[in-house]
Amino acid sequence: MSERRTSRTVAAPELSDELTRIAWRVERWIDPGPAAVVVGAAVAAVSASLLMPWSVRADGWQILTGHVDMGPLPRLFTIAVVVGLVASALALFTRHWPLAWTAATVCGIAALSGLWAVWSRQTAAGADIGPGLVVTVLAISVLFVTWAWIVVAAGPRAATVRPA
Repeated sequence: MSERRTSRTVAAPELSDELTRIAWRVERWIDPGPAAVVVGAAVAAVSASLLMPWSVRADGWQILTGHVDMGPLPRLFTIAVVVGLVASALALFTRHWPLAWTAATVCGIAALSGLWAVWSRQTAAGADIGPGLVVTVLAISVLFVTWAWIVVAAGPRAATVRPA
């Protein structure tokens, strides 16, 4: 009888450790719920806006690939937008909290650089802003706000320290 009690007492800490590790892994997942539709629509809008004209001279993809030079800020914006699209797609598909946090951060940086890109185009000689640039800034801002809301909603429970 003492052997059974000993095996139970040995198994209890192991089981407790395993349950703690499982709980830690589960807490690192997010459930965006209806916000996933908003993220998907914003990703589609940003993707489509890269094909739209950003100015009289160029489309968004031409600025991204470097075929047309509109200055450093629009180029920085296109790079940040593509990184934000990739991070958003990965976060949405994997539902992993750190990727959602990365998507929120990158989309926030992209939204800020987008505002700078619009400002730089407005203050340049012969200012020309196409609808694609405006749609991209608005859609990436929607992505930022949505990912920030998802991350804040899931944040405190995901910030626990990983068990050994």
